[in-house]
Amino acid sequence: MRNPPRFRPPRLFLARESCRMRSIKLLTDAVGPASCAVDRWYVSDGATAVGPVGIELIARGLEAGKVPLESYVRHEAWKVWRPLSELAVVSVDSAAPTPPYHPRPAETIPGSVMDDITLPGRPVFPDEVMPQDVLAGAADLDDALLLLFNASVLRTGADAGLVHVVRPGGAVVLYAHGPFSRDMVGERTSLVDPVLAAAVEGNTVVAEPAPGPAGQALKDRLLHLGVACEAAWMVPVLAGGRLVAAIELGRKAPRVRASELAIVEALVDALANRADHDAW
Repeated sequence: MRNPPRFRPPRLFLARESCRMRSIKLLTDAVGPASCAVDRWYVSDGATAVGPVGIELIARGLEAGKVPLESYVRHEAWKVWRPLSELAVVSVDSAAPTPPYHPRPAETIPGSVMDDITLPGRPVFPDEVMPQDVLAGAADLDDALLLLFNASVLRTGADAGLVHVVRPGGAVVLYAHGPFSRDMVGERTSLVDPVLAAAVEGNTVVAEPAPGPAGQALKDRLLHLGVACEAAWMVPVLAGGRLVAAIELGRKAPRVRASELAIVEALVDALANRADHDAW
């Protein structure tokens, strides 16, 4: 197994003044017996990824309101991200409000030298998050695709998604998001598939309002993840003039907004620039 991604120290998880005192228990039995002894986790809010950190540190961050429950987590043995809410059992004491949040001056917050996600931070606004920042912790192309995919899912509200990476002889699913994501990882698809054929040409596919052959193939494939998507789209990832991956996303709610496509395309452009610069 390749080395885990190198992520930047956590500076961007936010503190929430409105939350109550919470007790958090994380169900780590989902990791599997072979990996449960390795306490190395990654957590992402869609703007930045943090890790590796211990599960108790994540729990303390949740209890303190510094880590959003809407975040995604991944054990280093996993190929997919999972909603943190699937692992967290939260009990709330509604009678005891959380003490007010008083941020310290930036120079006194040791976020640049410590990996403690219980430290206070301030909210990150959408216009402050640059696409290249999402990929800053990537060690190689696979790491960058994972960060890109996670950010795309969170920012577009996708219910299902796949990352096809081009390998000799075709494309293989490297990462997946959805109820049956584990079953899809490793699935191979020929480059003559209608969706991937469009990706090879550098074309984006949007499966609406009436899906053509590529759009229908895209919706059918996402259905294998256990989600019937009304909206589905694919964005190709090209580096050095060749297709290296394809990002497929889908959502139960209809219609893909132009702004959502722009978000994913900006992330893809940032990855392509990084791949060219680092010769991935």
